[in-house]
Amino acid sequence: MFKKLLQILFGVTLLFATTAISPVYASNVPELQKQADELREEGQSLKSIEIYNQAIVRYQENRDYANMIGALTGRLLSWKHLFYKTEDKIYAIFVKKEAETMLEIAREHQLLDRLYLIHFLNGTSAILLKDYPVAEKEFSQAVELYPNNNAEKGDWIAHLGEAIYRNGKKEEGKKRILQGVQLIEDKSSQIDSFLLNVWVSGAYLRLAKLLKPDNIEESQFFLNKAKKIIDSDDRLVIRKQQLESFIRVSR
Repeated sequence: MFKKLLQILFGVTLLFATTAISPVYASNVPELQKQADELREEGQSLKSIEIYNQAIVRYQENRDYANMIGALTGRLLSWKHLFYKTEDKIYAIFVKKEAETMLEIAREHQLLDRLYLIHFLNGTSAILLKDYPVAEKEFSQAVELYPNNNAEKGDWIAHLGEAIYRNGKKEEGKKRILQGVQLIEDKSSQIDSFLLNVWVSGAYLRLAKLLKPDNIEESQFFLNKAKKIIDSDDRLVIRKQQLESFIRVSR
């Protein structure tokens, strides 16, 4: 299994082999990436990674490195989902390497307008690897460079709040997470309800986890808020898995 995962992540032969398989996959590259995105959010991580690989190769054939960054981001998120599912550090390492790969591509092909995204993904890998000072630094740069005051920025602020909290600045971290939620909700008319529910439930679930050691009652308050959103939207497959995992270990 581990050998197969390494081949998926690093194997050029596998990448090219997958470009000519199964007609169930879309032939149009954006549609191929969309299909991978959907599989990822359905919890089918390995299958989504295989399709991201196809999209990455086709973007390379077209010298479309800007959109390649998007496919690489999707693949990174699939590794992140596998980390949360298994708690195996190897997946956190894969996340880190994906972010490093994107930084090299951005530098090589002058995609400097994507640096804010790469800072965010570096922050994500640092959180998974429990390097909280680096996570706070990377998320701070990501939020500072983020070009729009929209709902996604609110999600990023909430992630920054988690890093701040885990660095020992608990009140400041909690405040930042709630600030992020407020921005998401203020700009909710601009986004799909799926993203709204993913981002807000994620912020509340992080608060429940962070607060549990110090304030059980407040932790339960935010857990209930997260659960209400998750239970109301069948599309939140990954978030539901995370909720069930947290409830299970909290017993």
